[in-house]
Amino acid sequence: MANEPGSGANAGLPIGAAANDDDIKRITPAAFAALDFSTVTLLDLREPDEVLVHGIDGAINIPFNQIGKRLSQVPQDKPVIVFCRVGDWSEEVTEILADRGYDAINLDGGFQAYREYLREQEQSGKDSNASEATNVGDTASANADSAHTAAVNIPVAAQQLSVHSAGASNGTTDTANATDNATDSTGSAADSKTGKHVFVDAKGLKCPGPIVKIADTLRPLPIGTRLTAEATEDAFLSDIAVWCERTGNRLVELNRDDTGVIHVIIDKTAPAAKPGEPAIACSAAGAAAASANVASSANVAVTAANPDGGDIRHDKTFVVFSGDLDKTIAVFIMANGAAAMGRKVTVFFTFWGLNILRKPKHVRVRKSLIEHMFGMMMPRGTKKLGLSRMNMGGIGAKMIRWIMKSKNVESLESLMQQAVDHGVRLVACQMSMDIMGIHKEELIDGVELGGVSTFLGSGETSDMSLFV
Repeated sequence: MANEPGSGANAGLPIGAAANDDDIKRITPAAFAALDFSTVTLLDLREPDEVLVHGIDGAINIPFNQIGKRLSQVPQDKPVIVFCRVGDWSEEVTEILADRGYDAINLDGGFQAYREYLREQEQSGKDSNASEATNVGDTASANADSAHTAAVNIPVAAQQLSVHSAGASNGTTDTANATDNATDSTGSAADSKTGKHVFVDAKGLKCPGPIVKIADTLRPLPIGTRLTAEATEDAFLSDIAVWCERTGNRLVELNRDDTGVIHVIIDKTAPAAKPGEPAIACSAAGAAAASANVASSANVAVTAANPDGGDIRHDKTFVVFSGDLDKTIAVFIMANGAAAMGRKVTVFFTFWGLNILRKPKHVRVRKSLIEHMFGMMMPRGTKKLGLSRMNMGGIGAKMIRWIMKSKNVESLESLMQQAVDHGVRLVACQMSMDIMGIHKEELIDGVELGGVSTFLGSGETSDMSLFV
């Protein structure tokens, strides 16, 4: 039988932690939630993009595959609680740390189990303090237990604000189920000047469908409009929080009901902040979701075009070299998502990627013999594209299209049209066209011709360029 915490083999462990038969010290999600995190060191082994949306304030993020090189960054003055997404990698690292003299403890089930525990606590009503968590900008007076059980319907707990926010007070947050009079980060009440309310039913839509539909609905509406939406895709719970934070719209409420439907309430806000005030007044979901992008918790002037302030622009550029169906679908899903966030998006097609832009029907154009041969061997349009893996003579591509339709995912053709409708710039490489014998008349409508300078010009104003 395991010893009681604090005695025998468990002496020195945080309350709730215990050493098991495998000599690995462990802590349950319930005990972890009750901890005062200032008394321990938190080591997060997940990838940075996961931590960006689902982070814990104050945790040291060292991805699992970098732990060997960066072990010296983990201090030894406190017990180290190690966690990953589901608890498998953290077990290995806990052993490594223990062998090197650390007081290392593994979080059973990882961050996923911790989130599930918080959600169960909220749904069962066991912790009444969850509904009393203070709004963003208020000083939290809840005790340590309530601070860890607040905001359970969103990706992070109440205390999990920006890791990088200097001087941010622990526990200053909205609850996920904020009421209509929720306050923003400056303490002022939510403003609904127009009193206009709209509803968006995004149930059944797949990424980026819900975000695009919400963005399209809000775009022409006046400042102060309140939008209520429902969706069923799991990723929407994180995506909408990030979208609100990055576009400056106010996230009032975000939760998931017992049937799995995600409910969100958003107030459309002005695109620019008043001097000396944060423009974004999201709940904890929005604040934590973009924690890595916030340099300070005070006086960050933000605009929709440049949410981080300064001179950095957030355009996106994609270079499509491949002519594979699956890769092209991925590009246009990301491009539509970026366009929905108000970003300027350029997709630059070169070499085999040019086949994506070809018209499906034959176009009579005067060509040389070599150009004719190239044209005959290359796929004409999106319907002829194959998969990068398991194409099986075109059967794989047909199967993927059938699965996408059954899962209510937009077809590639629909995604491309959606991108054009949202102002995504499609540019065909003129040099590649000349080499491969493709003429402008063979391309679909709305495509520009450009060269390397066009790409470089777009890339220099982008904070992200992807080569596919």
